[in-house]
Amino acid sequence: MEKAVNRVLLAFKSWEDRKKEIEPLLKSGTADVTMLSRLQLDHLRHASHRLRSTARPDEKPFMLLLNNQIFKLEKQLYPNLLRRIFSQLKDRLFDGPAYLKKEQLRRDNNMANLKIQLKEAGLGSIAGRLEQHLDEDQKHIRVPLDCQLGPEKRISLDLHFEKDPYGDFQLNRIGGSLLQNGKITKAQEFELNDWPNLKTNQIWSLLEGRAMKQQYTDASGHENHRWVELGPNGVQHYDPEHAFDVKTALAAMPAIIRNKEELTRYLENGQQVPTYWKQGKQYQNIYVQADPANRCIKLLDDKLRPITAEKLNQNLARQGFKVKTLDTTAQKTIRRVKNGQHQ
Repeated sequence: MEKAVNRVLLAFKSWEDRKKEIEPLLKSGTADVTMLSRLQLDHLRHASHRLRSTARPDEKPFMLLLNNQIFKLEKQLYPNLLRRIFSQLKDRLFDGPAYLKKEQLRRDNNMANLKIQLKEAGLGSIAGRLEQHLDEDQKHIRVPLDCQLGPEKRISLDLHFEKDPYGDFQLNRIGGSLLQNGKITKAQEFELNDWPNLKTNQIWSLLEGRAMKQQYTDASGHENHRWVELGPNGVQHYDPEHAFDVKTALAAMPAIIRNKEELTRYLENGQQVPTYWKQGKQYQNIYVQADPANRCIKLLDDKLRPITAEKLNQNLARQGFKVKTLDTTAQKTIRRVKNGQHQ
């Protein structure tokens, strides 16, 4: 478990980072030392308001340092006692509460938008606990997730959140790793600017070596689509003019039994889809996936081993009456799929 960050020290550090950004203005004469002190006072007062009621026991001793620094700045900026008291009261009674109310509204909107994004990406499990993970006083936050895919296989995701110039957290990057018996077999970082609307099942498919049809913005600013997969040297994009169309490929293989529109959607999404291979009244369990490199639909048997259409037909012909036809329940399922109903 990662050690909790001291948010008081983080407030001091964030000011030092901000100060470095302002220093060129001091040198050019655009800003002066008094203005810098006022900005520092506002920054530390805001931190004090945020942490006053939420400081952990390990942070409370550092709150004394924070309040002491605030008092020094107040004394420096308001040497007149009455003006200093007025400034303190104004901050405590008006400016502070107004700041907290504004920040809470901004954060609520930010969390609501992120939760929608996470749920659409298939990360709804973390959405309900999002506020616990995203500490308002940090700029960069990594949230790790693990999902067991089988007895020996799991996928590990790292969600990277970063604050934008407005103080809102944005999910900018997802790191994905596929592990077999605890060892990483494939890993890739996905910058979400380059992977719009990326879903977790698509990350899984890409890490397992399957291709998907990706939406992207081309050089002219228009929305376009292209096939993409993870090759030995990283991300491999196919030219948008690459002649591979799933619908056409499926139409050339009528022995594959499934609602073609649904199957097309799954295959373009990078999924490995269970279905049947039909010859006459006989059926064989198979899996299919898109293979843009060879401009075809890749066939796999019920043990996920590559197989050809000729081999499937030979198996059915050789086994003959030993191959069972679909039972009544399976036949009804096939009919529902043919009618466009989801299983």
